[in-house]
Amino acid sequence: MANTRNGLAAARARGRKGGRPPKLTAEQVEHAQRLYDANTHTVAQIAGLLGVRRTTLYGHLSKSDDVSAGSETTTSTDLGLDILEHPVPVRKTRGACPSCGHEPSTRSEAAHQRADVAVTWLHRDLDVPGEIVARNHCRNCQPEEPAVDVACTVCGDGPILAGEFAAEIDTNDVLPDPVQQWLTDAGWQTDPTLLCPEHA
Repeated sequence: MANTRNGLAAARARGRKGGRPPKLTAEQVEHAQRLYDANTHTVAQIAGLLGVRRTTLYGHLSKSDDVSAGSETTTSTDLGLDILEHPVPVRKTRGACPSCGHEPSTRSEAAHQRADVAVTWLHRDLDVPGEIVARNHCRNCQPEEPAVDVACTVCGDGPILAGEFAAEIDTNDVLPDPVQQWLTDAGWQTDPTLLCPEHA
């Protein structure tokens, strides 16, 4: 008991408040934010530079607050899954975000948004138990909730699990059954390791 108190006191003296140490230093977070805000690198590129996963980086990047709530659209998939329907906003250009309708104002922002929207986010369908909603988000509407990267062991690409799926992974380190089914339907190999359709 005394050793624990001494250890906690020493940690507080060093500026630590307990828990796991952060994966990124404050300087790395600032550098990543500058690269992201400059629209010169995608999240995947910045994560590669820093040697962390995309989901770690998503948790540290600050996002713009100018997204209008409730303007989500359907993301269609060729997997035959039931998808939660949302009202479709009127879009002015092809480059608009399919979830919030945000339109980039510069070419570099458009390139950045294309890379962000290329990532599939898997959410639990709240209306249909056991079903998955696949969505694509720009930086303005990316979920703030916990996220877990499902990555191919060869190339590192894959969908991101959001919300309850991410929480389930954190607690038992096993992919939920609906996620395994989605991956299998999408051509992934899930056993013995995760391999995307290109490497399965």
